[in-house]
Amino acid sequence: MSSYPPSLLSSGPPLREFDTHLTNEEATQFLAAIVESSEDAIIGESLDGIITSWNAGAERMFGYTRTEAIGRSVSILHSEGDEDELGAILELIRQGRRASHFETKRCRKDGTRIDVSVSVSPVRDENQKIIGAAKIIREITDRKRSEELVRKTEKLAVAGRLAASVAHEINNPLAALTNLLYLLKGEALSERASEVLSLADRELARIAHITTQALGFYQENGPPSPSHLSQIIDQALLIHQHRIDAASIQIEKRCEESLSIMCHAGEIKQVFVNLIGNALDAMHGNGFLRIRTRLVNTSIAGGQIIRIIVADNGAGIDKETFERLFDPFNTTKGPTRTGLGLWMCEQIVHRHSGKITVKSHQHGARRGTIVVLDLPVEGQK
Repeated sequence: MSSYPPSLLSSGPPLREFDTHLTNEEATQFLAAIVESSEDAIIGESLDGIITSWNAGAERMFGYTRTEAIGRSVSILHSEGDEDELGAILELIRQGRRASHFETKRCRKDGTRIDVSVSVSPVRDENQKIIGAAKIIREITDRKRSEELVRKTEKLAVAGRLAASVAHEINNPLAALTNLLYLLKGEALSERASEVLSLADRELARIAHITTQALGFYQENGPPSPSHLSQIIDQALLIHQHRIDAASIQIEKRCEESLSIMCHAGEIKQVFVNLIGNALDAMHGNGFLRIRTRLVNTSIAGGQIIRIIVADNGAGIDKETFERLFDPFNTTKGPTRTGLGLWMCEQIVHRHSGKITVKSHQHGARRGTIVVLDLPVEGQK
């Protein structure tokens, strides 16, 4: 006989309408076999939320065996804070109402949260009294991921068009200002005026760079060339010099001057500009920023890589943000930020056959964030 009580199976049509060639017992067994073979989780529960039946699909989906699940509260599938949803479902069933295909999340035995579509129906006895609920739960994690990928792709396409439009509109006035500053350099100016002109020239270059960097679509054409890593880092620090001075940030830079990488220097500088900017955002004055480079022996072809460490003692990154750290449009810095910075850094590093990893702590002596870049030595891939 089936382990499913007739009360669970009675939520469907009367058995005599199912197949007139089957006895009630045969029809019950046949329906139980259908329930058991379903890929979806089909769960029976009492009006107080106690699991009364649990099919093989539920075992596969949630990781609990039938013995482990039956007799326990259905709350084992809910995360902390889901009490309101659980109570609302039970109240719906007590009122004799159904809920079809509402999307939510449930928890596996190992704590993993999955996206699911849930349908709930009341279960009645032979006197039409509501005695429990039948749930059909379908996992939709892959579908949700696909939908999220489509949304991100659409956003990136829109951002790409925006970047092209902004670049076109800004390039003309930037070119005009650059030419005007170039003409001024040929004039007889006082020492103070020359200093101001030089500063204006640097700031104009910074505006042009930040525009492309903030939009996240800066990519150089042409072949890569050998570049000294220490010089690239110095240029990135110079772009943020005013912020460093204003916030009294201490900089500790330990870079071997001879280390060289084959790269598009502008793109790699863009990575460091972004990482340094993020570190400065995380520190609220009197912080400490360490940048170090060194050769590391590895098992990859050639045997060595260059490891760059950018470490700060800022506020650190919370768990929720950390899990989506390299997702495009993921930002905690307000509506004025694009959320493309770290995504862009990852794309650039991967294009240079490198790897980027992040560690972060929000409390204690280890509070802060460490970003590690591994890049191939010049001539290696």
